[in-house]
Amino acid sequence: MVTYLVIIRGVLRGFGIRGYIYEKMMMKKLSGFIEDLNLDEILVCVSGLENSVHEFIDELRNLALFAVINDVEVYEFEECLHNEEEGVSLIVKDFE
Repeated sequence: MVTYLVIIRGVLRGFGIRGYIYEKMMMKKLSGFIEDLNLDEILVCVSGLENSVHEFIDELRNLALFAVINDVEVYEFEECLHNEEEGVSLIVKDFE
């Protein structure tokens, strides 16, 4: 099992990116959370089997098909502490 924090920056509103990320995590049986940091940043904490997590991160790097992605930062991490249950949490904030 590995865990990574991923920060995605760009024009992210109105493209369904959060839902896409959520579905990809569920399909790959990953756990973690997706959280809005601000209008143009999303934080993804993802845990799972090494191959599945690496495939997922590669797919995140290709989100440019859905939105304007300026940057994707990836950091190895010890564990996702946001949610103690397994599964994926989606945390959406209203910044308007």
